[in-house]
Amino acid sequence: MTMFSRRTPAVPRRGVHLDLKGIPPTPARLLELLDLFAALKLDLVLAEWEDTFPWRRYPELRSKTAYTPEVIRRFHDRARDVGIEIVPLVQCFGHSENVLSRARFRGLRETPAEVSEFCASEPGSAKLVLELVDDVLALSGPSIRRFHLGGDEAWHMGSCPACKRAVRRIGRDGLYLSHVTPILDHLRVAGVRPILWDDMMRKWPAAALKRMGERSDLMAWAYSSVPVGRKKEWMNETHLRNYRRAGVTTWAASAYKGGDGAWADVPNVAERSANHLGWVPQIRKHRMAGLVATAWSRYNTFQAPCETIETSLHTLVISAAAMWDGRLPADPVKAAEGVLRRIRGGRELRRWRACFGAAERLAKWQKDGVAWSLEEMEKAAHRNGEPSRVNPAVQARYADHLRRGLKKGHAIGEEFIRAHRGLVPDLWLKLYVASRLVPLERRARAVL
Repeated sequence: MTMFSRRTPAVPRRGVHLDLKGIPPTPARLLELLDLFAALKLDLVLAEWEDTFPWRRYPELRSKTAYTPEVIRRFHDRARDVGIEIVPLVQCFGHSENVLSRARFRGLRETPAEVSEFCASEPGSAKLVLELVDDVLALSGPSIRRFHLGGDEAWHMGSCPACKRAVRRIGRDGLYLSHVTPILDHLRVAGVRPILWDDMMRKWPAAALKRMGERSDLMAWAYSSVPVGRKKEWMNETHLRNYRRAGVTTWAASAYKGGDGAWADVPNVAERSANHLGWVPQIRKHRMAGLVATAWSRYNTFQAPCETIETSLHTLVISAAAMWDGRLPADPVKAAEGVLRRIRGGRELRRWRACFGAAERLAKWQKDGVAWSLEEMEKAAHRNGEPSRVNPAVQARYADHLRRGLKKGHAIGEEFIRAHRGLVPDLWLKLYVASRLVPLERRARAVL
């Protein structure tokens, strides 16, 4: 079986996520990725800019390598040229760390020490979100038809005194709606359809779901090998039936990378393949609008990055093929390599092999390269209350093995940087490698 063999796609709309807060592409690579997505028959990109966007009203929200307005405009122009719809994403509730960690926005937090969530009872919260949305719309051009507002994992909602009173009066669904409705209505007036992640709405009553469905689509997300369970699982068929009965237009969200742990260096092919294949029949059964393969680069703003886009091109191809064909070959990695070989004269295949190889070696080194000698030295009796129980010769061998292992780790880290050079700014490559080396070096210093 070859990939992309059907005449018509198994999934009507097929999207991919760009989570740019982790290890963002260079401007040139950002534009190249649109060509790659189009070659894989993807027709929608969910662009989560966060600190890579050239924020006009609040420039302090930009990272050191934020894209210029010209790059953003070229990105949208190129997407239009290759037939890809861009859906920008601005967080409206949870996962708003990049904004709420700033001192000037402290008063908009749900709780003083929690920088992830907006307070729904504070009028300034929706006002700030609207300013960020308008900033993005101003640079995105007139082709924007949909806008994703995040809205997931607002676990502390209802914690502050004002929000507690609101929950008693109008319920958690009412509190959520009171915050997002002005933002949804603002987009509707602009002719743009909002989308929200669905997890905060899974237990809502039908009337509240109907109110939401009148104003916004929902995107149901699940990244496991069995994405939709039957009863008590994180995402189950009851949720999807309830959305459909309430008249909510629903999308699905899988993961081609970023679904296998916050510190993963390479994606789990079997898990990513099963995740996508598991969604296809659900999309048909529940008449969902499409499927977006998410690609988380950090699990939140303050965590170290997980696997890069470049190390995950094989699972990107596998995910796109699953969406198009509804099935996969017996050896999906080999088939994906064949697809990459035909794109850009084989350049994508060569890049992927170099980046994936370095990332795989980095992952193996963290697990095996120094872990054994570190654990032996940390657990030695003389370090844990029995100072007389020590064999200097054995400890010296462990120390020598550890030093050689750390040296090897630095060499692999340099290989990782070289493989990705030109695809990701050096600043982010160095920080990625540091996030893998520094914790082990810190432990090593305590025993050497």
